Amino acid sequence: MTEEDCLETLKPQQQWSGVRERWHDGGLSQLADTFDGQIAQLADSYSAEQIGAILHWLEALGEEDPVCTLAVVDSLNRLLSIVGAEGFGRWILTGLRMYPGEQVRQRAYFRLEDPRAVEALHGEAGAGDLAASLPSLALLLTGLAEVELQLLPRHQTALNGLPLRPILTAGHLFLPDDYTALDGQDRYPIYRAAVAHAVAHLLYSTPNQPSNTLKPMSVAVVSAIEDARVERLLIRDYPGVRAWFLPILRRGVKPQGLEFSALIGRMNLALMDPHYQDDNYWVNKARRLFEEQAADLHNYAEFRQLASILANDLGQMRVPFRAQQYVVPEAYRDDNSFLWNFEDVDPSPPEPLDLQVQAPEQQQGQASVDASPSVVPATEIELGRYSYPEWDRRSSLMRTDWCTVIEKRPTLPGMRPLPVRDKAASATPALVPLPHARRVSRARRLRRQWEGDDIDLNAAIEVMIDKRMDLTPDLRLFMRAGSEDQQSSVLVLLDLSESTNDCVGARMESILDIEKKAALLLAQSVVQSNDRIAVHGFSSNTRAEVNYYPLLEFGAALDANAISMIRSVPGRYSTRMGAALRHATARLAHERTDHRAILIIGDGAPSDVDVHEPQYLIEDARAAVHEGRRSGVQVFCAALDPQAEPYVRNIFGWNNYRIVDDPHRLPAHLSALYGRLAVP
Repeated sequence: MTEEDCLETLKPQQQWSGVRERWHDGGLSQLADTFDGQIAQLADSYSAEQIGAILHWLEALGEEDPVCTLAVVDSLNRLLSIVGAEGFGRWILTGLRMYPGEQVRQRAYFRLEDPRAVEALHGEAGAGDLAASLPSLALLLTGLAEVELQLLPRHQTALNGLPLRPILTAGHLFLPDDYTALDGQDRYPIYRAAVAHAVAHLLYSTPNQPSNTLKPMSVAVVSAIEDARVERLLIRDYPGVRAWFLPILRRGVKPQGLEFSALIGRMNLALMDPHYQDDNYWVNKARRLFEEQAADLHNYAEFRQLASILANDLGQMRVPFRAQQYVVPEAYRDDNSFLWNFEDVDPSPPEPLDLQVQAPEQQQGQASVDASPSVVPATEIELGRYSYPEWDRRSSLMRTDWCTVIEKRPTLPGMRPLPVRDKAASATPALVPLPHARRVSRARRLRRQWEGDDIDLNAAIEVMIDKRMDLTPDLRLFMRAGSEDQQSSVLVLLDLSESTNDCVGARMESILDIEKKAALLLAQSVVQSNDRIAVHGFSSNTRAEVNYYPLLEFGAALDANAISMIRSVPGRYSTRMGAALRHATARLAHERTDHRAILIIGDGAPSDVDVHEPQYLIEDARAAVHEGRRSGVQVFCAALDPQAEPYVRNIFGWNNYRIVDDPHRLPAHLSALYGRLAVP
């Protein structure tokens, strides 16, 4: 035996000694003792590198679940005789990805008690190694693109890491070696499709485009549309490659999935397979927009615009997106780093875009006005639930008990303290100047007077009735001209949807904060008059959860608690306006003043994630406005959307709304609207 042979023999023993020591230290002595007798046999059949890989996967699996590792060690010879050293790691990955977080099923898999474990084992046995495929893939690359591109393997080392995807650079294509039986029994078609997809990017994509201010979710959607665009161009030049893509696209699709990755996968298949049928509105919209532009596949700008529309729709649908947990759904498509240049982007990792976060905890000390306006109070108190109908314009019927309005109140511990500059402002409040008509009494005909110019016929009839019933009549039979103070009740209804967190103007103040400030200024002015005012807010998360916040009640003092209540309420979810208007109207029914009115302040058209027809909730809101007017409640709107004219006119009618082009002038607009809605 030469010296080199001796060293090769020692390497596995040294590797095993280290693993053995760690298993003993970790309380896995039984596992270490079981493997002691097998290491010598492995040294006879495998190289030191292969034994190192086997030990690596065993040790990694042992950290996950030692019971699984013990089961694998017991049947190690059988496993290796079928899949070899390279397929052994992929078989372990298959088991973990097949049953994530399911310990019982994972243990059955590694004990070979699960039929899918045996199926995966035979799948790995038939899989060709990446190294053996590289020469033919290189020829394929040259034939398709006529470019020199070095093909290199990309190794998966993390047991619980996300599945790898190819990486394309100007001179290299890195192909993963962690494709498992879940991706396909035969790896070569995946490698072949990956090469073809890379060729499509090389021929038709513009690399290193600046991402600028695109959010991670928008980057993912734009990349998916670009993938489909370049593949369609490649299919136009090489029709046979369609058959390389479709089986993999079909294998990865989740027909009922609604999470971001599933929707992207459904869209990807819909854009490539004309026979694929999907019942999702967003997927079909993507297909329709894409096909409308498909006659000019080289027009990248139009497809980029198309992708922006789809990304915005996903945001409106509040589909969660977590950049750190997202991989391109299709195994053969690259990670799209070839397309983007992120150098000008903030190097800090992007925040996960979870639009369904319920109540992120507010960190101690975050008391400045710059805190995120979407901060949700730590807890909320539910005050009651109410059922309301909704107008269905498609069937022209009122659906009874269709929406659930949940009255809530933010609790004081979760409230955002007054910002420093707002504390100063509150010391010298800048009141909204109410119209002159609200500060004087109005001339009118006073009824039931002891003396006057005319007979009050209603009073005279009541006197005759009382006499016939032998009752004592009220003898005030006259009426005359005079003046009398009248009282109004105005409910300011704030739109608290997610979109109100958008910032506007040079001061980057959110629409929500502007709404709150304007409502507070109006309330401070009205409480000093004879009128009554309330400030409520609403948002919605499907018809089952229309959140309604009574922030300042009629007759309540506008003290520090009330101000904090208004300032603390978050902006989130959507805008189901009809249900909120019906509940506000019901609240106003208890007011016994001369005039009752609702003033709604919003920044967009009614919408919700469970409604995909734009006119549906607009028509329902219009019906709710009409219902309110029939019950004696006037409804007006201050819209902070410059494009709101068509839908606010439809909902509120002529002269019952005002478009606020400059949000910072909202208090002045509220003053003018208040003068109209509170005056008889």
